[in-house]
Amino acid sequence: MTPLQSSAGPQGLTFVRLAALPHGRRILLRLSGADVRRFLQGILSADVEAARPGHALPAAILTVKGKLVTEAILLACGDGSLHLALPAEAADEAIALLDRHIIMDDVALARAEDVEFAMVWPEPLAAAGVECLATQYPGPGWLVFGAPAALAAALASAAEASPATWDARRIEAAAPGWGREITPGTFPPEVGFVAAVSYDKGCFMGQEPLARIHARGQVNRVLVRVHAGTCPEGPVELAAPDRPQAGRAATWAPDPSGGASGLAIVHRSAASPGTVLSAAGIGPVEVRSGPLGDDPGSKGRK
Repeated sequence: MTPLQSSAGPQGLTFVRLAALPHGRRILLRLSGADVRRFLQGILSADVEAARPGHALPAAILTVKGKLVTEAILLACGDGSLHLALPAEAADEAIALLDRHIIMDDVALARAEDVEFAMVWPEPLAAAGVECLATQYPGPGWLVFGAPAALAAALASAAEASPATWDARRIEAAAPGWGREITPGTFPPEVGFVAAVSYDKGCFMGQEPLARIHARGQVNRVLVRVHAGTCPEGPVELAAPDRPQAGRAATWAPDPSGGASGLAIVHRSAASPGTVLSAAGIGPVEVRSGPLGDDPGSKGRK
């Protein structure tokens, strides 16, 4: 049991299985060897040295040009070990990339196919056979994982949330999602994913282009919250009078006050509360926030 786990049962907990979400299924990559921490520190965008046991951190695996190959969740387990939870659809490419960079390092990779993941809230879960890590990504709560039977037993008395409920939670927390807002070939600041980047830890793969962005504030697209009168069934393209391709909203959830709230990637010129964009089939879409998860070096710049 990690320090974050309580002895209370799962009564009153809500959960969502990541495999039930669009693009949500994860592959656990176990890492072992004396050089794991140093190796990951040179590859991942996150500060691995800041990872505390019992927590999970968002991270990115980048190209040398600073663009996303994939995101990753860094798992700092209670026993001090470090592992990665990778999006299933990007796992093969990510594992091959990591393997190519193991040269003289004492690091071994082992892909675990028999592990499932869930998010639980509002309290941590303590149960045999599963690990429970506090996290803000892929959304606020606790990331729980283990063998399918152990995870099912741990969640037996908890209430399962719908994907729409989870999306509403992500929207409120401004947590971008893999395959929705976060896509390969983008810079983390363009998709609200700066929480995955450390500007202080020193060199990592793709660090130099991000350092230039951090200094100059040159990303043109950012993450914002939006609101529409009806809830779209899928992603919608957004237009402005002077910019036909102003952005795209890929996450939507019904808003208790009416209509639907969403997360969108829009041109920075449209990232101001009150800006009204248009979308075919659903009418006006109002921007409800400024840039979210934006690079701190570019805040306030247009």
